[in-house]
Parts: sequence; structure tokens; C-alpha cells
Amino acid sequence: MKADLDRLMDQYNFDALVVLGDESPNPVRDYLSNRAKAAGQIFKKRGETPVYVVGGMEIDEAAKSGLTVKTYFDFEWASLVSKLGEKPDELRREMFFSFFRKLEIKGRVAFYGIADVNTAARNLIDLQNSDLGIEVVLGGDASRLLSQAYETKDDQELAALKDTARRACEVVRRTWDFIAGHRATGREVGSTLVNEAGETLTIGGVKRFIRIQEADLNLDNPDGPIFAQGRDAGVPHSHGEDQEALQLGKTIVFDYFPRGADNGYFHDMTRTWCLGFAPEKEQHGYDQVFEIFKLSCDAIKVGEPYSRYQLMTLDFFEDLGHKTQRSHPGTLEGYVHSLGHGIGLNVHEAPGINERSKSVVQAGNVITIEPGLYYPDQGWGVRVEDAVYVDQQGNLQKLTDFPYDFILPVK
Repeated sequence: MKADLDRLMDQYNFDALVVLGDESPNPVRDYLSNRAKAAGQIFKKRGETPVYVVGGMEIDEAAKSGLTVKTYFDFEWASLVSKLGEKPDELRREMFFSFFRKLEIKGRVAFYGIADVNTAARNLIDLQNSDLGIEVVLGGDASRLLSQAYETKDDQELAALKDTARRACEVVRRTWDFIAGHRATGREVGSTLVNEAGETLTIGGVKRFIRIQEADLNLDNPDGPIFAQGRDAGVPHSHGEDQEALQLGKTIVFDYFPRGADNGYFHDMTRTWCLGFAPEKEQHGYDQVFEIFKLSCDAIKVGEPYSRYQLMTLDFFEDLGHKTQRSHPGTLEGYVHSLGHGIGLNVHEAPGINERSKSVVQAGNVITIEPGLYYPDQGWGVRVEDAVYVDQQGNLQKLTDFPYDFILPVK
């Protein structure tokens, strides 16, 4: 969590952290600035309060961060423009150098953020080659430091995650009711759904309904939900085809990962539904996925390595005769992904739950548990996913509050 930053900087021997940024969405800047809505850059020296450097029009928004706020004019902007205004490359370089001189930043410095790659790369190359005494650090220790900070959430972050979860589950609840309000045109596999006016319900129609509910509940969803049916449900990240009609007896993987428009924190959950009834093969697959989902949730224990739970899941599915990425590297059917991941200001962040993970279960972790089986050539796929957190007593608590019913009844 953020309170660990100075300890982690000391552990990795960083003298400062810098978050580059322009007007683009910037999760790392959001993390350090408490989501203040100001374009700018953040400079944090070890043991000191971060400094948020913004343009003059951004001062009030930046002040909401609680950080020390300075403007570009505090770093000789006016005199540099007067001197180098006709030489933009030199002006850019000297302005960037001025941040480090005025803030007295030297030594090992880790860089993060979202910015134009051309400008950022040129700045960092120039900085590394300057006489300012700065070692530019990218990747490696810099990545590990941020990942470790992300692994645990403080009370403020947890409250935001809970609030987003509540609203996300309400959207899924309304979506269930919306689909259930339609009637089937037949009773066999492949029969479509229509509304009272006889209009066919499509995947695109469901997604439009979801967007309306998100607006009502102040959620946004940058990538849109996964709502994939039949063969597409067997491709883990297929978003589904908007023009496709919903059909009885086919699995629908509904992977929903919105964020609070007001708090920036994501929720991530998946339910798999069969409309009207479930064929035997699909029901059998669902039962197996749900069994390992429950076993995984029950097994998680503070101090245990997260890799253990991925290995347990691999053993479970392989014992049942399913292919996995371990038994059949590169397979596109069976169990083909990791068991879960952390969530926060990013929909995927540390800790990872895979066989290579070095993370261990800690109080404050917020993770997903999401086993699945995928058989695209057989026309089905199944995934069940909850977001959960480990409380201060070491107990696993659910953030996702929605039933696990596989069959969604229709008229």
C-alpha cells in the first residue's frame, strides 16, 4: 500500500520516484495523488511528501491530492521560454532538468506514468547522459517496487473497491432480470429470445442495456464487458458478437470489470449462464469449474504462496482429463489461464496467482478467483469469478455479491 512506499524505496535503494504524465489517464499518478484530476508530474524523494508539478490552471485540482503543489513557473518556465522559446527541443530538455535541480533530486530514480513515448524517451536519455548525477531506472527493481505497493490495499482503497463492487453487482442483477423478461421462441437448443414486441434480443442489445445501467450507477467501463455465447464463450477474452441473437441452451460468459467513475477503482466478476436449460455436457463442465472455485476460496491462507493455488487448480483439471497450459503448452482448450490476479486502480495488477508467482497471501490483498474451462470447437466455455479480499484476521471476504445460478430461466 502507499504507506509502504518509503520502506520499499529504502529496500530497493531508490532516492526518488517520478511519475511522468500528460492529459492521458494515468493509474500511477492516480495512485500517488489520490486521484486528483490534474495533468502533471509527481516527484517523490525518499522520506518526503511528493511534489505535484502542474500548470497554473491545474492548481486547485492538484491541491485536492494533499501533496505539495508547484507550478512550472516555480521551475524557471518563464525565463526558459524567453531564452529558448524558438528552440523547442532545448526548452523541453532544460525544463525537465530544472525539476531535478530545483527539487535537489540525485541518485537512483525510478520512472513511471503515461506520457508520449517519443518525448519521454528523449527526456530520459538526456537525463541519463546529463551531469545531474541521476541513474535512470526502468523495469526490474522499479517494477517490483510498484507491484509490491499494489499488493495490499489500505482502508480508503478497500472502501472504494467495496463501493464499486456493490454497483457492479447491481448492474449484473439488472441484466439478469432484463434477459429473464424476454420469452423464448421455442424450447430447443438455439431458440432465440424476443421482447413483447417480438424483437429479437441480441448481444449488442444486452450491452446497450448494460451501458445505460452503468450511467445510472456512475460506473464506466473502458473496454466494455465480455458477453460471449457458444463458441465465443470458449475463447476466454472474446467480447462476443453484437449482432448475435441470444439462444437457449448455450453458455454465455459474462465477464464484467467496470470501475467507479467517481473513485477509479475496478471490480471484476464473471458469471456463466445458460438460458432456459443446460445441456448435460455444459452442466458437467460448469459443475467442475464451480467445484474448484469453491476449493480454491476455501484453501487460501495467509503466508501461503499464491503459486500453490494455481498448481492445485492445474492438478484438479488434469486429474479430470482436461488439458492445461502445463500438460499441453499452447493449448487453446481446457484450462488455459491463471487462477486470478490483484485488482485496484488497474483491472490487472499484483499479486498474480500463477505457478511463477513469488507473492504470498497477506492481509490487505484484493484478488480475483476465476477458474474456467474452454472448448470453442465444442461450442461452449465456462468461467466463475469473484473478487475477494483478505481481512486483517486472515479471513477471505467476498466483494462480489451475486448468486452462482447457471440456468437463467426465461418465459
